[in-house]
Amino acid sequence: MGYLFTTIIRVWEMTLQSIGGHLTIGLGGILFLGAPVALWGGAYGYAIAAKAGISLGTSFAIGVALAACAGAIFAFFYARMSNDSFAVITLASVLAVDALIRSWDSVTGGVLGIAGVPRFGFGQTLKNLAIFEMYIAGLALGLEAIFIHSSWGRSLRALKENKIALISMGTSAKFIGQMVLLFASIFIGLSGVFAISRVQFLDPTFGGMVLLVQILTIAIISSAPKTLRLFAVTVIIVLLPEFLRFLNLPVSILGYLRSLIYSLLLIILIFYTLGNTYIKRYV
Repeated sequence: MGYLFTTIIRVWEMTLQSIGGHLTIGLGGILFLGAPVALWGGAYGYAIAAKAGISLGTSFAIGVALAACAGAIFAFFYARMSNDSFAVITLASVLAVDALIRSWDSVTGGVLGIAGVPRFGFGQTLKNLAIFEMYIAGLALGLEAIFIHSSWGRSLRALKENKIALISMGTSAKFIGQMVLLFASIFIGLSGVFAISRVQFLDPTFGGMVLLVQILTIAIISSAPKTLRLFAVTVIIVLLPEFLRFLNLPVSILGYLRSLIYSLLLIILIFYTLGNTYIKRYV
């Protein structure tokens, strides 16, 4: 049952991360590659505060606040540079924060990480944590669905499909992008808090480029303004590597071969999903 609940929880956590990627990359066309930074902000904020003896509720708030701060910094740069330059800046921030985490031993634990991170009081068991995260993920999906079909959601889609038309209607494209980056970072940071509460151990390998590839894959495939499609693609991406566990792979190359097969499956999935399809406009 532990494996089942862990897999279910990972679906809910990836759902929160996928919403962040869907809003920025999928719908808004914002080349936001700093998702791991927001995840690390939530995870390390919660872990460090909780290990320091701060109450879990306050630690939770600190983690989300650090993710929001990362989002605010990204929003600041987004309003002052082109989309391509913003992609480079956000990707560089992942490398910079990774180096900071590995070198700041006294705070982050360096490469050895932080062990024994306490779980929430309501999530002492994986079953309870899975139920709680289900409610949070469901609420987040509902909020995104409402946002997508609102005037703000249409403005966000116009940011990707026809930015000039959006500006000509008197709407600030930069402000729309900044708000979406802030909320996306909060969702991703929230998933980081939940994830570290589940595994109770945090080191620099948590998240990183693997997470970024998954979010990009989901955002690309589910670029349509459809929440149910986003959730379905998220479930597929989470469960895809789980099927590889049942393959009789050589132990000596098990990890590398699974990564290679997983990468090839993602390439095939993206190609056959979007390779020959007509790009539909929604605004």
